[in-house]
Amino acid sequence: MLVELFLSVRTWTALAILASIYHLLLRLRQQPTFPIVNKYPGDFFRRRAYREVRENAKELITAGLAKHQGPITIAIPHGQKIILPSSLTSWVKSNKDLDHKQLVREDFFSGIPGFEALSILHDPDSMLIDLIKTKMGPNDSTLTTMNTTLSHALHTLWGNTNTTKPTWHALNWQTDTMALIARTATSVFAGPQKATDAAWLALVQGYVLAYFSGVADLHRYPRWARPFVHWVLPNAIACRGYVRQARGVMDGMLRERKVERERRAEREGSGGVVRYEDAVEWAEIASGGRARAGDVQLSLAMAALFTTTELFRALLIQVARHPELVGPLREEVVEQVAKHGVSVAAMSNMILLDSFMKESQRLNSGSVVLERIALKDTTLPDGRVIPRGSHIMVDSTDLWNPAVYPDPDQFDGRRFLRKRQEGDTASQFVQSSPNYNVFGGGRHICPGRFFASNELKLALAHILCKYDIRLAKGCEPKNLQHGFYAMVDPSVQLEVRRRDAPTGDLLV
Repeated sequence: MLVELFLSVRTWTALAILASIYHLLLRLRQQPTFPIVNKYPGDFFRRRAYREVRENAKELITAGLAKHQGPITIAIPHGQKIILPSSLTSWVKSNKDLDHKQLVREDFFSGIPGFEALSILHDPDSMLIDLIKTKMGPNDSTLTTMNTTLSHALHTLWGNTNTTKPTWHALNWQTDTMALIARTATSVFAGPQKATDAAWLALVQGYVLAYFSGVADLHRYPRWARPFVHWVLPNAIACRGYVRQARGVMDGMLRERKVERERRAEREGSGGVVRYEDAVEWAEIASGGRARAGDVQLSLAMAALFTTTELFRALLIQVARHPELVGPLREEVVEQVAKHGVSVAAMSNMILLDSFMKESQRLNSGSVVLERIALKDTTLPDGRVIPRGSHIMVDSTDLWNPAVYPDPDQFDGRRFLRKRQEGDTASQFVQSSPNYNVFGGGRHICPGRFFASNELKLALAHILCKYDIRLAKGCEPKNLQHGFYAMVDPSVQLEVRRRDAPTGDLLV
């Protein structure tokens, strides 16, 4: 009876409600360092406050910063976020007392069983981040691997290879987009064979969805309850199951590779070395075998699949919306691949496509960047103090500021190409600048941005050359904001048709 009571979600929810009432009474005696902008008369349980964050965060930030002319606080369930004005961007980037890794550990629950993917990614030894920087940056060999996988994946997922009479057909918007990115990334993470292994692909995609859902679940509970309640939450339970499966699969792969090496050595002696060009091998070498291969794979999937898939979806929508750019983009792809082959040089010289991608990213970004935690009391340039342990974010609403980007609500695929041609040295997709920090900035800039850039460019190169794309009749995708972050409309209906005379022969 007691065990059943302990394992009941209802029990923990009731305890969380009681604790929330206690913390509410405690909170009434506490004064925030900076004004709370979603505080409303009579909103005792902050229902309106939290609804405004979910539905109107961008407006809260813009209005709050304009009113108070300095940092503001936004109340969120069981916590607060300090929003700094964009004028403090450079200060945040260079301040070593403001840390991104520790914030991620706290906000995404490092140490929770089943969340090992987050723990290994942000481990203090930085093994995996260093591996991403060195092995998954601009690299011709990874592009070659992804190229072959993309060709096969498109044939399998998008189908319709009858070029004598091509027909339009609808994609499964959520499944077919994530699956394409998952297969492409997996070819580098776990090798080409795993990129066609349906069970493995289902495992890593299932983990990513369960992990982020599990994080959202835990944020509904007060801090003190989280180390206990995760044991009964379905998504956290699912994550633990995925971890066990991934460890078993990867441990088996490592055993098979060991046997293959031993057999090769017996046949060919010291000259028969077997090398594998994937993250399984790289992480084994980098960690000296200490890192669990299954955890590494889930970590890479967690870091790479969700955000890259979201941007990929945004890009497909813009391709469908702007047929006037398809011809020039297609010509650029064909020209560069003909000149350089499938290589880093070809990807780097697709400058219109680069601009197209950055403009799509701009319009589908959240309202904050440069998230940090204060490792100690930190003094702002104006003398005010950010208390130790505070979670801070920097306003990024200048992405829609007409003084920075003319006609900011309109998609302009050539916007960043013009800036580059005018001498702007920070207009490339992978770059940050004082007013563009979607990939972060400073020492915490996203280490996987080069990998994501090349993966997306290569995917779009294949699609532009091999398919026509359109939105289904009546489909009008919306830009959705959920709290501080953006999400692509999940209800999109996209139709594709294999081109009559594909120009993508050079892309396998």
